[in-house]
Amino acid sequence: MSNIKFTFNSDKASQAILWLIQRNNGSMEKLKLVKLLFLADREHLAKYGRPIIGGTYYAMDYGPVSSELLSCLNEAESGTLPFRIENQFKLVANKTCDEEWLSQSDLDVLDGIYKRYGHIDRFRLSEITHELKAYKKNEPTEGGRRLLPYEDFFLDLDDKARKMLALICEEQEAWVDFV
Repeated sequence: MSNIKFTFNSDKASQAILWLIQRNNGSMEKLKLVKLLFLADREHLAKYGRPIIGGTYYAMDYGPVSSELLSCLNEAESGTLPFRIENQFKLVANKTCDEEWLSQSDLDVLDGIYKRYGHIDRFRLSEITHELKAYKKNEPTEGGRRLLPYEDFFLDLDDKARKMLALICEEQEAWVDFV
C-alpha cells in the first residue's frame, strides 16, 4: 500500500503539457507526452521532494501514467482545455504556456527530460519505462492497470534519492495529524 500521496495539479499539468508541446514544435503524440511527464515527475520527486503534476500513478500496458493526467488528456476533445487532440493521438497547443505556473525547478527538470528523451519515439519511450524497476514490480496483466506507488519511483535511483524518499515519508507522516 502506498503511503506517499500527491494531489494532481490540473493547472500545472496544463502548463507542463503546453510547455512540452511548444518545445516539440507545437504538437506531440499523447503517449510520448505522458511518458515524458512521468519521467519528469519521477526526477523532480527524487531531486526536490515533490512531483511536478502529481496524481495517482498506475502501471498500464504502455507504461506508467498519472490517472488524472490521462483523464485530463481525454477531456481535450471537449475544447475547454488550452490544447486539443488531432487524429486521435496528437496533442496540439491552442495557446502558449504560462510559465508563471511552473517553478524554476519544474522548468529545469522538464528541460532536462526533453533534452534526454524528446527525440525518442513514443513506443521506445514506453519500452524505456517498462525497463524501470518501478514498472516491473507493478506490471499489470495485459489490458489492465496496477497502482504504482510513489515509493517505487525510487527503486532504480541512487542513495541521495533514497534519502529524499525518507524525508518525503517523514513529512507526509507528520502531516497526517493535521489532516
